[in-house]
Amino acid sequence: MSIGSIIKRLRREKDITQEQLAEYLGITSRAISQWECDRTAPDISQLPALCHIFDVSSDVLLGIDIEKNSKEIEKYLSEANDLGNQGKWSECITLLRQANKKFPRDYEIMEKLSDSLICEYLIKGVNEYDEVYDICNRILAECTDSKIRYLAIKNLATAYRFADKKEEMLKVVEEMPKSHISYENFMLYCWNGDADFEKRQSYIAYLINGLLASIDGACRHLHDNGEMIYSSEDRIRLYELEVKLLEDLFPNKDYQYLAMYGEIACNHIAILYIRNKDIENAWRWLEKGAEFAIHMDTYDFDATHTSPILRGYSSGGWIMEEEGNRSATMLEWLTNDEETDILRSDARYESLTDRLKAVAKKT
Repeated sequence: MSIGSIIKRLRREKDITQEQLAEYLGITSRAISQWECDRTAPDISQLPALCHIFDVSSDVLLGIDIEKNSKEIEKYLSEANDLGNQGKWSECITLLRQANKKFPRDYEIMEKLSDSLICEYLIKGVNEYDEVYDICNRILAECTDSKIRYLAIKNLATAYRFADKKEEMLKVVEEMPKSHISYENFMLYCWNGDADFEKRQSYIAYLINGLLASIDGACRHLHDNGEMIYSSEDRIRLYELEVKLLEDLFPNKDYQYLAMYGEIACNHIAILYIRNKDIENAWRWLEKGAEFAIHMDTYDFDATHTSPILRGYSSGGWIMEEEGNRSATMLEWLTNDEETDILRSDARYESLTDRLKAVAKKT
């Protein structure tokens, strides 16, 4: 279908006369007639105004097969998500570059590409994020979709963070919506009925994750002089609280990926006890940490929670990067860290490491 035919159809759908359209555009009605008869075509500078008048995208106005393109774009994004979930960032980026070349103005592809580049650069220790900056800034300059814009802001801020550009990062994050005006905060008292329950559970899962991450972050927080804010005793109490919170919320031990926080907390407690020469308590927490790590690496990603707080809800899987899973990470720490030397002559050491080796995965 020609652009003239499309303009004619859209004009009639909006119940606009040729004279009215001409007045909106500041041209003659004869010019509109010429377009609709395919004798002439609009100047490219008039396309934005036409899109605004008819409330359509430029693809619609130019007769591009949106449905076909949408399906192809959706396929690209689905494949990219699958690759990302497997930690195959190089392959994911190659695919998204191909998609971006074919659909250079699809902002969802651009956003996914910027996010994937950040993941790849972080793993490889790349500190130059110029391509990410360019992609995100282009999205922010051209895209009107609020969701994609906020994702681009997040990616831009993340790139600045990993590039050690704190001033730029802080300026960008100011554009993010604050929690009190978030969708979830607004809907907190509006969700009801069966259809909304999964949304409420999803928010609860998000809050639990955020609380555990915040406790962990607080325990690691440093003063400006580089010293820990919390004493060793306080850190042990806070990490113990983190573990207890997990165990109380999930009495059925259906932690799913949240087990990561339990493993990390237990190992921090163990190392603090090692430093205090309390080896028996260190072993107690190491055993618990190994349980969390093994759970993290062996649970069914498709399984749903059974504990009341999230019963019937699945938190999904996690991305296994090249260094391996949580059991492999804990095993690496126990094997190579100088502070764990004191444990290696203990008979329990071989038993614990054998359990971790059984599920440790090196990719």
